[in-house]
This record gives sequence, C-alpha cells and structure tokens, in this order.
Amino acid sequence: MKWMTLVLVTALVLIAAGLLLNRGPGPDHLSDDPRAQALCEEGTADVNAFRLREGVKKLGRSLELDPSLAEASIARAAGFLRLGRIEQFKRELARADSLTARLADDRRRMLAQLRLSAMSQSSFHSMRDSLLAVLEKEMPDNIYVLVAQASRPEVHADPARQEKAWLRILEVDPNYANSYNMLGYLELNRGNYDQAIEYMQKYAFLAPGQANPHDSMGEVLMVMGRYEEAEQEFIQSVQIQPDFYHSLINLGKVHLYRGQIAKGVDILEKVRDQVRGSTLERRVDEEVINIFVNSNLDGELDRLTADFIARYPRDRASGFFRAVRLAAAGRPDQGRAVMDSCLAAWRQEAEDKGSNTFRLEIENTDREYAALAADYNGAPAERVVLWREALDEIRDAWPFHYQWFYRYRLASALRDDGRPDEALAELEPMLRVNPRLIDTLELAVRCAIDLGDRRGAAGWLALLEKSVADSDPDFYGRERAAELAARIAEMPTGT
Repeated sequence: MKWMTLVLVTALVLIAAGLLLNRGPGPDHLSDDPRAQALCEEGTADVNAFRLREGVKKLGRSLELDPSLAEASIARAAGFLRLGRIEQFKRELARADSLTARLADDRRRMLAQLRLSAMSQSSFHSMRDSLLAVLEKEMPDNIYVLVAQASRPEVHADPARQEKAWLRILEVDPNYANSYNMLGYLELNRGNYDQAIEYMQKYAFLAPGQANPHDSMGEVLMVMGRYEEAEQEFIQSVQIQPDFYHSLINLGKVHLYRGQIAKGVDILEKVRDQVRGSTLERRVDEEVINIFVNSNLDGELDRLTADFIARYPRDRASGFFRAVRLAAAGRPDQGRAVMDSCLAAWRQEAEDKGSNTFRLEIENTDREYAALAADYNGAPAERVVLWREALDEIRDAWPFHYQWFYRYRLASALRDDGRPDEALAELEPMLRVNPRLIDTLELAVRCAIDLGDRRGAAGWLALLEKSVADSDPDFYGRERAAELAARIAEMPTGT
C-alpha cells in the first residue's frame, strides 16, 4: 500500500516488545542499590510499554544511583532509539556495550549481550547467532532466548514458524502479553481479521492501562474499514499516553481515510511539531505522502514530495520521489536515469548487508517506478503489464492489505484498457475486507457502469455515498459520488 513499505519486524523486538510485562530473566540481584534496581525495572517496563520519556528519565536516575547497571543502560538506549533521539541513542549504546562487557556473571553478561545484539549498531550484533546457539541450549525456557528465536528473520518470514514461536512463549508464561500482540499482527497479515481482533483483546486484557494494546486494536479495525471504532481506540490510547506518537499518527490517518482531510492533516502537522528534530519527524512526513498517494490526493503531492526532498536530500525515499516527479512532469527518461542511479547504490548496499528483504524492497521499488511512470506517460496495455508484474512480485511476500495500492492501480489500468470485468475482479477482494475504500469504490462504480450493470453500480454507489457521508464538505469524493449517481440514473432500468 505504501511507496516504500518496510518489513514489520524492527531491530527492537528483542529489546522492547519481547520484554513487555515480564520479569527480567537474569539474576534477581542486579545492583547493590535497591532503589537503582527498582528504577531500572520500572523504567524498562515503561520503555517496553512505549512510555518512552518517563522510562528514559527513570533509567537515567537509576544510572545516577548505580553507574554500572548495564541493564538500565540497555533499556535507556532502546528508549532513545524509539524516541528518534539518535545522538543520545549512540552515546547510551556505547555505554551499554561497555558496561555489558564488564559484567562478571556469565549468564547475566550473555543475556545482556543477546539483548544488545538486536541492534545493528551494537558491538555485539555480530555475536547474535553464536550467543543464541549457546543460550538456547543452556536456558531453553528463558524469555529473552525465546523472544530472540521468534525474532529470527527466517522465523519471521515463515508465518507457521512465527506462530509456533510466539505460542511457545505463552507455554512458558501464559501472561506474556506481547505474544498476543505479535500473534494478532500475524493473523492480520494472514487475513484472519476476526482472529486478529481476538488476540488483540487478550493483549488488552493482560496489559490494562497501557496505550499500545489500543493502538494495535485500532490498526486491525482500520484495515477492516471500521474507522469509527478504530478512532475510539486511538483516542483511548492517546488519553492513556498523550505522547504516544504511533496512535497520534494513526488518528491522523483514520481521518484522512474518511475524507476528513483538514482534520487529518492538522493532527499530523501537530505530531510533526512535537517530534521536530528527531527521526520520527521523517516518518510523519513520509506517512503524509503515503496517505495522499493511496487516497489519490495528487493535488498536494508535488508540494509534499518537494518539501520531503528538501528536508531529507540523502534519504532513499527522496531518490524515488525525484524520479517519480520527473516522470509526472513528462520526463520519464530523466526519471529513469535518477532511478537507475539510486538502484545501483541500493543494490550494492543490499549486497554488502546480505539482506534478502532489502533486495526484495529494491526490486519492488524498481517495478513500482516503472509502473508509475507508465501511468503518467504510457498506454493502458503497458500499464497493465507493469502493474501486474509489480503485484506478482509481492503477492506472496506482503500482507494482502499492503497490496491494495498495487491492485487499485492495476484495476485502473485494466479499466482504461477496456477490461472493466477484470478490473472489478481485482477490486472486489479488497472491498470484501474493507467496504469503505473510497477510491476503490468509485472505480468499482465506474466499472459496473462500463459493463451496463445498473444494479451493481447502484450497490457500489450506496457504499461510496455512505463512505463519504462524514467527509469534508469540499472533499472530492462527494462531487464524484454525485456525478456517478447522475450517470446511473440515466442507465436503462432492469440492467
């Protein structure tokens, strides 16, 4: 669904999500100062629950009382990283690496090293596999070890193995709340939406008073088009934790998806002001562009992508945006040259990292650019071929709801090529999941009109009118729904 979609697993799964609401598995005695240890435990719990600012403060006080407490430094580094405060993260990570290396107790040191190995910037990152190989033999039921196993790339790439790994954690600790969160997202990505909701409900039950369960539930509901329910979940999340930026961003998105552009943009701009100067600012900027792309709000894209390039000239997305802007301006050859230059650098980076996931993203970006450039400059038949190739490449690799942008573009090309029946075949599976996708509904109405199916067109139109009912008065979807209603009224009855 996004121009530059990233894999869901982050480097912080072991550091944060893997420790949510659980006792640390190391020795009970971490510090000679009881207050330092208590602050370490409280601060770690806060970071794991995304109460980041509060957690970082507690962990800083813990380290003031006991400067040798490696576990406090590890959790504090994770907190800074999630806050996007990169320079502070780098300094804290260096301290965490140093303190961990000096731990005398072998088990405690290895577990700390395993936690740090989840972050590529740590000096222990290259030891991850060897650490896990030793610890899974010596402590097979240790939560840190089990979470590290669940976070392996090969496990994450295999839904069956991923499910088994998180269920294994629940065998060891049935109250391990984050397992339900991860299982919920797994079922969401499998397309099992009711099962995803059930898991998120269990997550919320085991993590009362925390913001993240409401955010997770809201994301599932948002995919399903249950926008009002999703909005309430995001609002509840922010009420619990006013600086929970994930929910604030999602709250902006859910308004944009409902055609409430002014309100959605206002929320995202306020979030951007709050995170200005951090890496989260870039995420907000890209989220706005992605949402406008997915909603066909082309009028603002030229300005937004120009602003993004100016702010982040060396960002990968900026290279992609430069190429697309040239194609949109009728200069696809120049755009292709920019894209090829970027691709060469990215492919070398992927080769150096040995990352298959990154390679897939690169090749997908190449196909996506070609298809978008054809949308601006090519014939419908060419567009059909290119969007089908782009979709086929990610069809088995990405969750279904991440494919919607590609399917919509393919359907649009099919209709323009005089194949409205094939276009509808691409749209209908999306609308079965989310019957409130405004642009998808509009295209479905047009396809049905092309086919002379008055009844089908009226059915899709009813859903479209319902979807734009609470949109902005000047939202383009309202005018298009009215235009389509007039066209349907002119169709012969009984068709």
